[in-house]
Amino acid sequence: MKLSFFSGFTGRLFLWFWLSLTLLLVANFFLGNYLDRHDELHQPSAQQMKDLHQYQRSLQRYAGRSSERLLKGRNRHGLAFYDPTTLEPIERDRMHWRLAELASQDTVHTLALDRGLVAIGPFLINTRDRPLLAVWVMPPQPVPIWRQALRDSPHWRLIASMALVLLLSLILARWLSRPIRHLSRAARQFGDGQLSVRVASGKGELGQLGHDFNLMAEKLQTSIATQQRLLADVSHELRSPLTRLKLAAGLLADQGSNSYIDRIEKECETLEHLVDQVLTLSRLEGSNYQEQNESTDIAEQVQQAIDDWRFQSEGKQLIYSGPSQLTVNTKPQLLQRVLDNLLSNACRYADTIEVTLSSAQAGAWQLRVSDNGPGVSAERLAHLFEPFYRGDPARGHQGNIGLGLAIAHAAAQALSANLTASPAPSGGLCFTLSYPGLSHATQ
Repeated sequence: MKLSFFSGFTGRLFLWFWLSLTLLLVANFFLGNYLDRHDELHQPSAQQMKDLHQYQRSLQRYAGRSSERLLKGRNRHGLAFYDPTTLEPIERDRMHWRLAELASQDTVHTLALDRGLVAIGPFLINTRDRPLLAVWVMPPQPVPIWRQALRDSPHWRLIASMALVLLLSLILARWLSRPIRHLSRAARQFGDGQLSVRVASGKGELGQLGHDFNLMAEKLQTSIATQQRLLADVSHELRSPLTRLKLAAGLLADQGSNSYIDRIEKECETLEHLVDQVLTLSRLEGSNYQEQNESTDIAEQVQQAIDDWRFQSEGKQLIYSGPSQLTVNTKPQLLQRVLDNLLSNACRYADTIEVTLSSAQAGAWQLRVSDNGPGVSAERLAHLFEPFYRGDPARGHQGNIGLGLAIAHAAAQALSANLTASPAPSGGLCFTLSYPGLSHATQ
């Protein structure tokens, strides 16, 4: 596949960095121009001229008084005085340094100062002994906080620039990592057994990676489906010769007792059980198993299963803890397969089995089967649900062919439930079957 530079991951990374820096420079340029325009001298508005004329009328009473009284009086507040000829400040004060620039103008102008203050001038104030050139700092007007902060402190400009870069970087990271996140989620789902999951193929390197993932998933799904179909077909074809072999062994047994005939019949039963288990696992893992949900008292079903296995396993102690009645919507035959295989595994290796049923909310329930058996090591727990896995070889097979827990796990998935294994407090294994409820389960 021929990749275009700007549609690939490298090109998009370059474009986004270039765009981020360009937007930052453009934003700072226009922001600087905006603030500079507010620092320039401007013609006063009609309202400002009205306020100035009103203030000048209030100062007309000093026409018959000395200039010193005006300089030292209370009405001097907000006024800066300059010599009309030399334009030098009459008194050194702490007024804004740019007021001298405003006093040197030929006509009245305004100048924006800090903290929302505006100076207007110059204008003459006549006194008894001499005229004074004045600039009036008008009472503060409300100014937007953001404009005042950006103009009064250069640090806020830096913070605003950093915030803009941070926002653009977050958008860039989310946009660039989105196909990677989708691919990662699909890989996890595929690893969990959802072989039909696929990702959307796009352009560039990541699009090529998604295409390759879909191609790999398609081949793996086809290969696994072929293996399952082959295993099911072989198991099905084994039924006929196995049935004939059992029939021949029965006919030989009628002619006289023979230890070898008994051995043949026992091995035939083992083979028949193996074929049944393989076919069951194949149906559960395939798409041809269909069972509808129905209202079921799972508490009664669990207790009945415990009674059955208590009858089959003499000397085993099976303890039930949970409600006497719990009716939910579920698939009873699948649940029965999970129960039989979990109880069979527990009775094979342990003497005491505890079965706990609980319901945290409507439609959701949890079943725990724990035992006091020898257990398995932590590294073997993740493999317990694999077909033909027998756990710790030191415990012996004890007639186990390694398909019971695989069938239980496949039945749990078909039940839209989650089956996990963990070490039990008593030293054995604890299997937990969790059903999230109809609102969370996939029907």
